Amino acid sequence: MAPNEVSGLRVAWEHPMPGQAALPARCPAVGRQPEDLISLREKFVEATLAASSDLAMAVVRTAPSLAALRPVPRRVLAVFAHPDDEAYGCAGALARYAANENAATVLLTMTRGEASSMGPQRGLTPTQVGDLREQRLEQVAEILGLDGLIVADLPDGQLAKLEFRDLAAPIQDVLEHFEPEVIITHDARGVNGHPDHIAVHWGVRWTRGGTWGSTCFTRLALVAYPPETCEAAKPRLLFPTANEDIDVSLELSAAEIDAKEACLRVHEGLITVRPVPGDDRPSRPPVEHFDLFDECFAPPLSDLFDHLLVADAPGT
Repeated sequence: MAPNEVSGLRVAWEHPMPGQAALPARCPAVGRQPEDLISLREKFVEATLAASSDLAMAVVRTAPSLAALRPVPRRVLAVFAHPDDEAYGCAGALARYAANENAATVLLTMTRGEASSMGPQRGLTPTQVGDLREQRLEQVAEILGLDGLIVADLPDGQLAKLEFRDLAAPIQDVLEHFEPEVIITHDARGVNGHPDHIAVHWGVRWTRGGTWGSTCFTRLALVAYPPETCEAAKPRLLFPTANEDIDVSLELSAAEIDAKEACLRVHEGLITVRPVPGDDRPSRPPVEHFDLFDECFAPPLSDLFDHLLVADAPGT
């Protein structure tokens, strides 16, 4: 294994860096009109497995190339447990920073989602489920225009049972290559109490306090849902964050809302057995909220990089 290779990780998708061969053009979901969402759904949700496999083969990259993103002024890393967590939690924010030429955006997903209930419902093996969900995650990365997507193939549904160092190792590896300024992840209650979500939260917290975290200040943004959003989501369980604890409220543009909805439909078209009715989109809040760990802002900031202080590296 090469010295800089991220151990135990497979980089599923990443845009080419200067000097690398060009990849197929990303889907310009940001900026599409609402009437284009149906064609987006047809393209990404109803794509054949063969086409998805060809796409995955065409866009595989090696993890060390993440280091080439470090000169970009604004670097965002989202860390979540399963494929689809990013869509519900922060797809609008990821779309915003991915569209910014002065930002670099990477998603680290800790499992392939193979333990989903869709397996027994559809007669699929865990491996088949993981393949399908990872393919959809690659499509979401293309919709959002992310600079990198990394899948750490840890066991779905078992993250809380792993040795803590084993859980944190993939996060540490990505931090050392990418050195993000802002990390987005689950809150301490895992949003809905899922043990994998909670484990990822503490994995990020532990890693942030390790050797990498001591050399560079990083803002830790925890996905937050205000009480009114949780009430509207019933009977689905969401743990609310008190309004006074929300430090960033990101007002999404129409294009960012469309991109988020397109990502949700990619995932929901696969993991749900109920049909998605035509263009009857569910009502989702046009704002994404975050609780900043160890920071407090009132009123909430309007951007994840507002009032962010980045310490100089030692010797600079």
